[in-house]
Amino acid sequence: VASRAGSNPVELHGTVYSVICIDCGFSFPRNLFQDQVKALNPKWAEAIECLDYGNPGSQKSFGMKQRPDGDIEIDEKFWEEEFHIPTCPKCNGVLKPDVIFFGDNVPKDRAEKTIQSAKECDAFLVLGSSLMTMSAYRLVRAAHEAGAATAIVNVGVTRADDIVPLKINARLGEILPRVLDMGSLGVPAIG
Repeated sequence: VASRAGSNPVELHGTVYSVICIDCGFSFPRNLFQDQVKALNPKWAEAIECLDYGNPGSQKSFGMKQRPDGDIEIDEKFWEEEFHIPTCPKCNGVLKPDVIFFGDNVPKDRAEKTIQSAKECDAFLVLGSSLMTMSAYRLVRAAHEAGAATAIVNVGVTRADDIVPLKINARLGEILPRVLDMGSLGVPAIG
C-alpha cells in the first residue's frame, strides 16, 4: 500500500484496509474487524486454516476454496452453519468495507481534493484502469487540460485513449517490475 511506503495517496474509491459503519460513519482498521470475525466464529476461523487452494472444498474447510484472485468460494450447503458478523462498536450498525461500490458517490471533499491535485500535478500516470467511471476519468482529463504529462499503462481500451499521448498496452505485473529494475522505461519515439 502506498501509504505504508511513505507516500500520501488519496484513495479515490476508498480502501479495503478499513471498515465503516453505514449507519453512523464510524471507521476502524479492517484487521480489527477480521479479528472480531474470527473470535465470533471459531469454527470458521479454524476452517480458513484448512483451505484447499483451487480444489473443491473439503468438509473440514466447510467446502471453502480460494480462487487465484484471493476470493473465497463457499459451497451453499455450508451456509446452514451459523456465521456471526460483527456490528459497529459505536452504534451496533452494519459494517462494510470502506470502499465506494457501484452506484455510490465519491464523498464531495475527497472528490474536490483529488481534482485539485490532478490540476496541480506535473505528471499523471494511470495504472491498470479503464477509466470508465467518471470519477477516475475526470482526473486524467483535468491533469491533461492543465498541461501535465499524462500516460496510461493498461491492457485494453480506456476512456482517455483519445486524449492521453502515451498509452502502453501491457499488464502491470509484467511492465512495473521492468521499470523498477531499470529505473526507467525507454519508449520509442513516434514519428
